[in-house]
Amino acid sequence: MNLSAFTIDWLMRSFAVGAIAATAVFACPAAWRGSARRAIPFAAFLALLLLPLGTFAPVRISIPSTLALPTAAAPDFNWLALLWLAGTIICLARLASGTHSIHALLKATCAVPGEDWADCLAAAKSTLGLTGKIHLRLAGPGFIPSATGLLRRTILLPNEATRWTTEQRRLVLLHELGHFRRGDLWIHALGRIACAFHWFNPFAWLLQHLLSVEREYAVDALVVKHGISPKAYATVLWQMAKAATRRPTTAAAYLAMAQPGKLEQRVQRILTPERRKSGFFRLIDAAICLTATALFVFCTACRPSAQAHPADYTQEEVQMRLAADPFPGE
Repeated sequence: MNLSAFTIDWLMRSFAVGAIAATAVFACPAAWRGSARRAIPFAAFLALLLLPLGTFAPVRISIPSTLALPTAAAPDFNWLALLWLAGTIICLARLASGTHSIHALLKATCAVPGEDWADCLAAAKSTLGLTGKIHLRLAGPGFIPSATGLLRRTILLPNEATRWTTEQRRLVLLHELGHFRRGDLWIHALGRIACAFHWFNPFAWLLQHLLSVEREYAVDALVVKHGISPKAYATVLWQMAKAATRRPTTAAAYLAMAQPGKLEQRVQRILTPERRKSGFFRLIDAAICLTATALFVFCTACRPSAQAHPADYTQEEVQMRLAADPFPGE
């Protein structure tokens, strides 16, 4: 397979995976807030990153020759591949710039003083069942509380945090630690990398947006689940967003506590009592996840192979087949 055919095959697989994932997510009503709305985008990002392997997949399926893509002719290196490469380099450069800005920010931070914060962090970690070292750093005035670091887990706080009440400290730490417990930073990084390589695919960006919304809903539910008053938590969330005046450049390993554009919906959801999902809806949720995953595997691991059709044979091949002895050896 030359580069042109490889590129076309890869583009079609990318759009297929993205369309399947978006359809599956929207098939789960927002009122359910089931795990499928978070699991499906994650599975789709994995499939998107593994698509190049699918082009050489050993599993082949036969399709009519009329549905097969025509084999691309020379030149082997085409403008489509160049365009993709240019867009990918730009997206990866933006990610690198964001990562550099986070590293520069971390170097300019200082440790949160006082034993009270250490005790509060230990209590919050115990509540969520987290272990390991987690750093608390002051990132300057007006900074939005954030979680960052794939390996060196760090919670960034504004300088005003030294004047917070014990309740404010506890709720903010529970929220940020919730991201570490769920592995949200790793999933976020995976999504950003997938979007960088599939920048041309609007479904990839849509899935990243939907996943960011569902991620915050899930962490909010996790905090409230551990005995926190919904009203108190919503109040602190609103206070943090209102007081924040600084947010760093978007990076692959950085999650802010609150975004103004999504805050009202989150507060409404926090204050709305969660309905317990019946077994029937959980079954549908699981069925959608399994169906979407099976389709992702199909798009990644299967390669269409056109069936030979009489019209595809040359005149010489037709004459040879007609002249062949149907009962050789007799």
